[in-house]
Amino acid sequence: MNFWKQFPPATCFPDNCNCEFIQDAFIAQPSAFWSSLSFFIFAIVFYRSIEKKSVALKLWFFSFCLLGFASHFAHASFIEPALALDFAGIVLVMSFFFILKWLSRWTKSLLPLLALLMLYTASLWFAFYSLEKWFKVGLCVLVFALAMGEIVHSQSKALLNAKDLHRAIAVIFISFGLFLFDELKVNCNPYSVIQGHSFWHIGAALSIFFYGKWRFQSAPEI
Repeated sequence: MNFWKQFPPATCFPDNCNCEFIQDAFIAQPSAFWSSLSFFIFAIVFYRSIEKKSVALKLWFFSFCLLGFASHFAHASFIEPALALDFAGIVLVMSFFFILKWLSRWTKSLLPLLALLMLYTASLWFAFYSLEKWFKVGLCVLVFALAMGEIVHSQSKALLNAKDLHRAIAVIFISFGLFLFDELKVNCNPYSVIQGHSFWHIGAALSIFFYGKWRFQSAPEI
């Protein structure tokens, strides 16, 4: 018996999901599931590489790991609640520094900020629940564009020497290209252990790693 069948399936069913075959098993997409470990691996490497463990860094590490959990949950189950959480996790990471700056007006303590971030994530989950796949993707692209606009506006000339930020942007663009190829089923082999979506996970995790390094080591205070 498939445990996940008692929950509503992802809105992409039956024929609008990504390339990897969705198995009738506890782990629906093994390649995408195991590649989601990349988020935890890069999150831990990042956390260990930063000497000053500030409140912001701890919350960023939590958000990074939450995205890893959401990705595992989504590709294990391929149910709509899990897919909505996966997209909510993506938006949480992309909008993290703007939201944290806004929330810090009320409190700078770890636990209250964590509770507020979880409330924000819950609101994102409600927003993404039951939306069609490409509408979800489009919203994520819009948030990414807004986040990039905020960085350009606030950092100005400092961006010219922001090498880790340059690496993050280059990797995410390449990885997103692989994501789109996979979603559009270009050269798609549903039963292969090598999937474009899996490389998207690895690339996204690496990009978040570089972005975090830039924010916590090189970027002027925002």
